[in-house]
Amino acid sequence: MTPLVRTDRLDHVHLYVLDRPAAIDWYHRVLGLKPFGKWRQSDPAPDHPVFLAPGTGGAHVVSLFVGDRPTGGDRTVAFHAGADAFLAFAAALPHDDLQALDGTALTSDRHNDYGMAITFKFLDPAGNHLELVTYEHDAVRAGLKDMLP
Repeated sequence: MTPLVRTDRLDHVHLYVLDRPAAIDWYHRVLGLKPFGKWRQSDPAPDHPVFLAPGTGGAHVVSLFVGDRPTGGDRTVAFHAGADAFLAFAAALPHDDLQALDGTALTSDRHNDYGMAITFKFLDPAGNHLELVTYEHDAVRAGLKDMLP
């Protein structure tokens, strides 16, 4: 079967926040994302997005809109990291900017090991569900083992 279209990558996801300047600051502090492209203005209209991209450049991954976040269903947005970045993130936990999905402190022992992937699940300030995922599981398992009691 021939697909109707062959896509080459995920372009972006929409996230809704009530305080966009605070969210932009949080995404920069926590995930290294920066405003990107023509919507990099200081205070665009709520119905216009602010695109955020990795500090290394490349395609944007998050479009921040102002408004209530949708509820219901699984709306998790996952960000990929290599083993070194994933372990550095784990070593920085707990951190004032990070809460687990249940609203408590995110700690390095609260990772999820799915065999082929290891993840941390956490909230942004608006309550959006985020996930940091790595597929370099052997290196990460070894590194996590060294940092856990």
